[in-house]
Amino acid sequence: MGVVLLADEEIDTPLLAQTYRTQAPGLLRYFKRQTRDSDDASDLMQEAFVRLTAHMRKTPLSHPASYLQKIARNLLVDRIRLSKRAEAAFGKQTAEDVEIAVEPDQGLAIEGVDSLRLYRQAVAALPQRTRQVFIMQRAKGMTYKQISEELGISIPTVQYHFGRALARIAQALDGE
Repeated sequence: MGVVLLADEEIDTPLLAQTYRTQAPGLLRYFKRQTRDSDDASDLMQEAFVRLTAHMRKTPLSHPASYLQKIARNLLVDRIRLSKRAEAAFGKQTAEDVEIAVEPDQGLAIEGVDSLRLYRQAVAALPQRTRQVFIMQRAKGMTYKQISEELGISIPTVQYHFGRALARIAQALDGE
């Protein structure tokens, strides 16, 4: 009864519902921090769960929260790329697009420094293998397959460690 059939594909609805209940508030805060716009944050959160649901139709996930965090980061990257393309296509910004320049808020600078410190602490606090997988993927840009071959572990194990790293780092940045 906990599995819904959609176009001959299965989705574990209790797991999806639990993921929504536990992850949506933190994900919304994350998007609000990144976009500084409540409406955009809500739209991005909804899009993240739509993409998670679509992925879960194809591939069952035992830990969808980790994958959801990856989706969230990718959505923000896509948003930045789209913004850059629009700026390149339309040239200079119009008067409505330009905000009045003000000195950077000291609180934002402090928040940025604090976030970087928390990020570095979170990475340093990861278990050795988890940290190693995370750094190989994020800093060196290696694929899961390359990491699995170099470390002599399976691709699902690489995915587990990477998801674990993302979850712990996100938890540290959210102050939980």
